[in-house]
Amino acid sequence: MAFFTSQPGRRRLYPIGAPSAQSHICKGTSVMRFHRILATVGTVAALASVSACGLPSAGSPQEAGDFLKSALRCESIDIASPQEAQRVEAMGMTGINGGGECDEPAGGDGDVDFLTVEDMEAFQTAIRGDEDQQDKLMIGDDFVVDPSSDDQRRQLLDSGLMFLNCTPNFEAPDGMSADDGAIDGCFTTDYSEDLD
Repeated sequence: MAFFTSQPGRRRLYPIGAPSAQSHICKGTSVMRFHRILATVGTVAALASVSACGLPSAGSPQEAGDFLKSALRCESIDIASPQEAQRVEAMGMTGINGGGECDEPAGGDGDVDFLTVEDMEAFQTAIRGDEDQQDKLMIGDDFVVDPSSDDQRRQLLDSGLMFLNCTPNFEAPDGMSADDGAIDGCFTTDYSEDLD
């Protein structure tokens, strides 16, 4: 299911990497301290961006877009407007609070939609009732991704995302992992029946 890609007339709202105003810092030791502070903050942020269960965490549509830009080398990220997110929620994707699209990822396999999730139990309950979505969406701690190709799925697995599978009586094959999801009957797994 493409959340945002098939909507005609969609405009780019917030391309990541667009030129922005740059601040200038004084020369000397304050620059060295600034670089050390940035390195420390970056390390803390990287550590904080993985949840207690080991899945990547985004916290906002912008951070989810940053994750995808790094994992899939997207040309740009378009953040969905509140109205677009409301339309997706009205389609049955409950528990979301935003999303966007990774435009033109490396490899040319098609754009990738993503949603940020504020209520994972509500979201997984909605997915559990939709047989078409089983084993297709990939999940972080607070965001989900709808990849367009097997290559993208492999890259996202390598980046720490897992498949969301809410198929009744699901069991991962030997050598694959499956952890309990947010609700009974849903699992996060590195196995996908559709992945070649």
